[in-house]
Amino acid sequence: MRVLLLLFITSFFSYATPLSIVFKGNEKLSSDQLYGVLGLRKPYAVEVWEDTPFIDLIAIPQSVSALSSFYRSKGYYHARITSEINDKEVIFTIEENAPILVGDLKINSPLEIENVITLRNDDPFDQEAFSASKTAMKKKYADAGYCNANFNTKAWVDIEVNRAYLLFEATPGEKCTFGPIHVESTPNVDRELTASMLRFEEGDPYNVEAIRLSYEALYAQEGITRVMINDNERNGSIVPISLTIEESERPIRFTAGLGYSSDEGFRAQTGIKHRNFLGDLKTLSLDTKYSQLKQDASGAIAIPLQNRGLLGGEVGYTNEIFDGYRTESTHEKVTAKYQDTPISVMAGVLFDRIRTYASEDIATFSNSVLFITSPLGEINIDTRDKPLEPTKGYWLNAKLTGSLRLMALSDATYFKSLLSGAYITSIDKHVFGAKLKWGTIRLYDGEIPSSYRFYAGGMNSNRAYMYRELGPKNSDGDPVGFNALTEGTLEYRFPIYEEFRGVLFSDVTVASENTFADFINDVYWGVGVGFRYVTPVGPVAIDVGVDPYDLDQYAIHFRIGELF
Repeated sequence: MRVLLLLFITSFFSYATPLSIVFKGNEKLSSDQLYGVLGLRKPYAVEVWEDTPFIDLIAIPQSVSALSSFYRSKGYYHARITSEINDKEVIFTIEENAPILVGDLKINSPLEIENVITLRNDDPFDQEAFSASKTAMKKKYADAGYCNANFNTKAWVDIEVNRAYLLFEATPGEKCTFGPIHVESTPNVDRELTASMLRFEEGDPYNVEAIRLSYEALYAQEGITRVMINDNERNGSIVPISLTIEESERPIRFTAGLGYSSDEGFRAQTGIKHRNFLGDLKTLSLDTKYSQLKQDASGAIAIPLQNRGLLGGEVGYTNEIFDGYRTESTHEKVTAKYQDTPISVMAGVLFDRIRTYASEDIATFSNSVLFITSPLGEINIDTRDKPLEPTKGYWLNAKLTGSLRLMALSDATYFKSLLSGAYITSIDKHVFGAKLKWGTIRLYDGEIPSSYRFYAGGMNSNRAYMYRELGPKNSDGDPVGFNALTEGTLEYRFPIYEEFRGVLFSDVTVASENTFADFINDVYWGVGVGFRYVTPVGPVAIDVGVDPYDLDQYAIHFRIGELF
């Protein structure tokens, strides 16, 4: 009896002891994919704090079944998977064998859909890719306004000859239009206001992308916590819309954060915001920010208007440290903005009182107290797919400001412009990007603060230089800034392993004291490499840049998110 009990206890603990996992024979499918099938993840080499995945003995039969099903879904119908157990590990031996290949692919569609069908002749028959292609085909028709299209998609698999025969067929029917829009709002939010935020109107051609953009526009209102756009009803080719929103039950939000950037060093911020102040999604906020170079406090109000308008007001105080001098600013700003996709337009007025003090070079950075009243104008076009980690699209931005010297209104007559743009494209997971920035400032009368000039260098500029360190310096070694600035960047972003990415880049800066940059004498180059780790809030980025004509000139930069 004791012997039987001992055998039972030994058997129990052997089954309870987790075993490490080894995959053998998998050539077409990676071990990381197979870990994922089992609900596990093997730690990256840098994650030394994470344990290696383990599996219980009791789960091995189910794991073999799951791995077999996964191989079948990827087209490997003849794959054989066996398990072998020793004292420390379980070895899954995989015979992948020949896959089922796509032997014939037929597409019958009035719309061009070949580009959304990811399977091709002689590809392994991937069931997930087949389902994704069906979904993409339906979306293509919905985006084109065919809400009642009929689809016929089939796959015949012949395991004797290892061939799959696929059919993608579509009948579009009549084009659809958006019908009446019914809005269910809350007592504190006007129905007409929320309806005007939709990116479509009654009578417009039906379009799924317009619905997606409407979700984005409504969720951008911080006082809204839930949005439902129901387009499931049909009245022939008319699609009635039912819009339902819910406002936040706790509209007051506190924020606080700590961080570090290579431009401004240690950073901290805190703030409070009412996200539905006096109703209709108006926001009222108070914020304070601190870094080693800049400290500011501000209060702002934003008032959404019908037809995608936004009125804004802001008052603030800023103290900033420049090399060779400091500035202290109090400002008031009033803006009116039209927000659409992909275009937004802003106009406003800035009242800025700037005190320049603690100058170490009076001739270059004069101590002064100046009052500048500047009309503001900005146009922005942004078609990027993801602002923090874009893979395609472009953006263009134009900022214009200036002033007339008038008693008690402004101490300078000047004009400043800043034009910038970027283009991003990708091939598979390889991303290519180009960015260009051009700015000029011209003083006609009076005096403007030294901080209004252009400075270059840093993680958002030429990465061979530290923040605001590029260009000619005075006798104390302090950068003096520029009246004209042109900068360009080329980047190649490529995958390394899983969430890790690499970047090769080249930056060029052309800066001049003249209004238009001298493209011959004042050129600064930077080349380098970067490293990215993708997180839910954007990629954590490290860039190392060097001047190829002066290898002693280099800089290291940290940030979250891509440059463009």
